[in-house]
Amino acid sequence: MAAGFKLVKAPHSSSHVEELPISSLTLAVGDMLELDVGATTWTTADSATEHWQKKAVVQEAATSSATVVKAIPVLPGQIWEAESANDAATADNGDRMLLTDQNTVNNTGTDNTSEEACFIQRGFAGATTDKRLLGEVVFGTGINPDAA
Repeated sequence: MAAGFKLVKAPHSSSHVEELPISSLTLAVGDMLELDVGATTWTTADSATEHWQKKAVVQEAATSSATVVKAIPVLPGQIWEAESANDAATADNGDRMLLTDQNTVNNTGTDNTSEEACFIQRGFAGATTDKRLLGEVVFGTGINPDAA
């Protein structure tokens, strides 16, 4: 499988592809995007992406001249396969994890309680050394619950 995220399971009608506005991004299939508060274009997700931000996963590569990209919005009930920075472990099931960048989950072997925890491991794909996690990308409404 290519790097990044791949939708493995979705409740009916939650795997549709949308065209999302972007600006000056080069994207590969499986890259995760985020929508910042007040923004009109999507950007690449990274280690600073927070759980409440809207997220989507690229389904068709895009060059820096593209103004839209085809992506699947992250919705509740979906299960995603994700590339991991470290080997998978059964003991990590249920742990909340940060992203390393737009195509990798940074599983450190501990539950992360910060606002940047965007992935919850539910299992893994293949051998633990394949570094492929199964889990939920945390659905974000786009509203920061800590905003004043």
